[in-house]
Amino acid sequence: MPRTLVLLPLLGACTGSFPWEDEEEVFDRLEVIATREDGLRRPQDLAFDPQQEGALWVVNQQDDSTTILVDAGTLDQNSKHVIDPYALHFMDQVSSISFGAPGLFATCQDSRNDYNHTDDPNDFMGPALWTSNLEVYGQSNPDAVRFLTESSGFPTDLGSHLDMLHQSPLCVGIAWETDNVYWVFDGLEGSIVRYDFQEDHGPGFDDHSDGIIARYAIGDVERVRGSVAGMIFHEATRELFVSDPGGGRIVALDVDSGDRGRRLSVTEAGTEHYLVRNADLRTVADAAVGLVQPAGLDLVEDHLVVADAGTGHILFLDLEGKLVADLDTGLGPDRLAGLYARALDDLWIVDPKENRVLRIMP
Repeated sequence: MPRTLVLLPLLGACTGSFPWEDEEEVFDRLEVIATREDGLRRPQDLAFDPQQEGALWVVNQQDDSTTILVDAGTLDQNSKHVIDPYALHFMDQVSSISFGAPGLFATCQDSRNDYNHTDDPNDFMGPALWTSNLEVYGQSNPDAVRFLTESSGFPTDLGSHLDMLHQSPLCVGIAWETDNVYWVFDGLEGSIVRYDFQEDHGPGFDDHSDGIIARYAIGDVERVRGSVAGMIFHEATRELFVSDPGGGRIVALDVDSGDRGRRLSVTEAGTEHYLVRNADLRTVADAAVGLVQPAGLDLVEDHLVVADAGTGHILFLDLEGKLVADLDTGLGPDRLAGLYARALDDLWIVDPKENRVLRIMP
């Protein structure tokens, strides 16, 4: 159904003249874009599909699902709620989403893989690759079901995932670099990991043997339970910017730095997994600019936009960490998760506690 526009007062103010003209310009509204009626179930992160104008994808942790908003933010907006046939593994406790090569996206899962509490956790978990084609996504692939059922000797339906690699349990952030290469925030080991899926296996199959996994900065970042760790790759500087919620800071990893170290254990034969030593990881911003628990993160016009789950503020920083503007949403702690900035003055945020997607504009 087309939505009804709902506006809420925004209690805070943005201090500073960026990107607005007045030194103290009060934002007059939080626009409610989507709610539980649209299928939001503890939403964690969101992203627009660059291949489809106005298509906003939201990942929901409570039921391992996605909500796709078509014509998001308009009066013609409609929603679609999708749970993949094997979401209890491939999207279990989904935390984050990033679009990549045309027609593809990937998710990370804040899970140790217990199949929706039906088995003991085995840490066989990591990022999953998907198609955004709604004729395929969330559907069973009869060819894959037939092949896997015949191979295993019992009925097997692995849904619509295109690929998955399994070296990052409790994964709370993901960002696309190029091709089928994504970076993730590994919450179990407190590390930043580069995943190259290489060639996907097609919807619903299970050949995960060609992945290349490089592990950086072990123990240098810290997951906070229930919090997103936003990540964004900046091609111009070749840096990966990362929210470190447990460390109360934003860090930047020079992705071309470091030395290849020893081989690490793998869960799937054929997968390559190795350590990268001495990579350059710098602190961009921390408590000195007011950060408490950074969550959602985006990069627009060479400025970082940070949603702070610890305060309910949205901070605007330059790439060296200088505070340019500070917007108090008035929502308070534990109400901000993922963030998507279409422009410096067009922000889309997730409120996991109230099951809402909100938009902020002057």
